Amino acid sequence: MKFIKLICILFLISVPLFSEEFEGYKLGEKQQFEGNKIFDEMVKSIGNVDQIKTIRTIGTARQPMELGTISFPVLVEVKFPGKLRIKFEDKEFIIDNDSGWLKYPKGYYENLPEKYINTISGNLNRNLIQIAQSKTDFEIKLLGEKTVLERECYELELMRDDSVFNLFVDIKKKLPVQMTYLIDTKQIIRTYLEYKVVNGISYPIHTISTDIDDNLISEIVIETVEFNIKIEGF
Repeated sequence: MKFIKLICILFLISVPLFSEEFEGYKLGEKQQFEGNKIFDEMVKSIGNVDQIKTIRTIGTARQPMELGTISFPVLVEVKFPGKLRIKFEDKEFIIDNDSGWLKYPKGYYENLPEKYINTISGNLNRNLIQIAQSKTDFEIKLLGEKTVLERECYELELMRDDSVFNLFVDIKKKLPVQMTYLIDTKQIIRTYLEYKVVNGISYPIHTISTDIDDNLISEIVIETVEFNIKIEGF
């Protein structure tokens, strides 16, 4: 009899614990279902991203320096997945998946430190076209709704391996308004200020990145966007 009473007590104790776990499981499933649905709507608003194999953009970058803010022209060429070339002033950075080089004007190369490779590759992985093409790589959750730049947005959490970032997607237009992510322990806020439709693709042509205290990290204004062009060396 004592044994039966003990079993009953254990059962009564475990029921609320199991119920809480089950409710948490259902909530997590709902967050993932809704997150994936909103992600699909976002991709649809961006356009047929599966057709994009390469991107070339030409524009102007603005960055703070010790003596003030400087602006300079910048050329970015991408071949999905994992290949990137950035040219500005007399510098040319090349990333090929886990390898990277700095190419000098006279034609010789220098290996990039791993930290630089990870930083530049991280920016490539956060390219909106790359993200839109890589849904199956992420665990996607809807965290809720939030007002960003006076626009009502869904907040999505995208998690892959050890990296995580949040996308704030305009509820009406279904296009990203902002992205937040960490580099080391520093939070970066990337805001998409303007899109342009190029060959049926809505592409961000004006972005600004700041830290949590609203200090400028970089601002990019793109004048030219080209898709699916041949990129020499790739």
